[in-house]
Amino acid sequence: MDRIDARRAPDGWHAAFAAALADPGDTLPFMPQPQTFHGQTITQRLRLRRGGTRLRLVLSNEFGREPLVLDTVTAGGANGEPRQPVLLGGHARWEIPPGGVAVSDPVPLPTVAGAELAVSCYVAGRAAPGAFLHSAQRTGRAAPGDKTAGDSDFEDQIAGAQAFTSLYWIARVLTDGAADGPVIVALGDSITRGDGTSADGEQRYPDHLQARLLASRPGAVVLNAGIGGNRVLRPQVGPPMAARFDRDVLGIAEATHVIVMGGINDLGLPGLLGGPRPAASEIIDGLFGIARRAAERGIRPVLGTMTPILGRHAFLSAAGNEDIRQAVNHAILAQDDWPAADFAAAVADPADAARLAAAFDSGDGVHLNDAGARALADAVDLSVVS
Repeated sequence: MDRIDARRAPDGWHAAFAAALADPGDTLPFMPQPQTFHGQTITQRLRLRRGGTRLRLVLSNEFGREPLVLDTVTAGGANGEPRQPVLLGGHARWEIPPGGVAVSDPVPLPTVAGAELAVSCYVAGRAAPGAFLHSAQRTGRAAPGDKTAGDSDFEDQIAGAQAFTSLYWIARVLTDGAADGPVIVALGDSITRGDGTSADGEQRYPDHLQARLLASRPGAVVLNAGIGGNRVLRPQVGPPMAARFDRDVLGIAEATHVIVMGGINDLGLPGLLGGPRPAASEIIDGLFGIARRAAERGIRPVLGTMTPILGRHAFLSAAGNEDIRQAVNHAILAQDDWPAADFAAAVADPADAARLAAAFDSGDGVHLNDAGARALADAVDLSVVS
């Protein structure tokens, strides 16, 4: 079993899909809850950002407390194309120890950029979440029995199955097709992840940024490393951005840029979980520290301002939070070491900069709808990420 190095996938392999996974135990009560699977086939669909002639899956049990056992794994197109077995060390059965990450054998499965990939995992016994993204904005399904065997196609696997919108175990998809353009990692929280946008619609801001870039840079890749509820400085939900930077940014060896946006949950979650609220200077130092580490490794950082927070959530609207948000945003825009994207201005209500414009609000005053996510992508100066 191969392990993913903090900075390097196996030689000659490049990220076509990446997800930032978290500990299922971090999931807050109002978020989609992790599931344990029994005697089921779990089918999940992913959008690939580059193609190739072969691929490899990277499956994670990083936060697992027990081995992750998958009896059969297959991959294929989501529109009825033939599926291929995905082996680990020449065997159909995967067993990933607690804390482990496994890289599959190469699979002779040609793919193209923009295609959907369906990954199916059959669990004969019991499989705990192990590593989990609570809101992936993609619909997966769990069906009873082994739907990977014989000639069952993707539609057979999902017919009558239980639907979910989280992501389990899949940390990356690697292909043998090299990048032919910038490779941008969007590091952030639920605003980056796309909570509030249309499920299965590819409407998150990194999706819109990808589309903008492809108009002028056909080989551009934008990878979404957002985790809803994630903080810059402290754990829960997920490792903090400062701690997961090595895994989620430096772990993409071909990354050329990182767009960093965070701080909202640093302000709001102390009101739910307890603990001190950080000062503006602490959040600024955390964001600037991430940018500095990226620059030191040859990755060009872009800092994004914090979007408005005065909505329906009292823990975000608490006294003092807006002052801190404004101070952090001022510091981002005032510094001249790295480019900035003024995400806050792009989606704010013209009559009240502390609130989202109604046209961009998904309904809770914080998370963006599809139009709002597009506005964020439009706020990125393409000249600094191409």
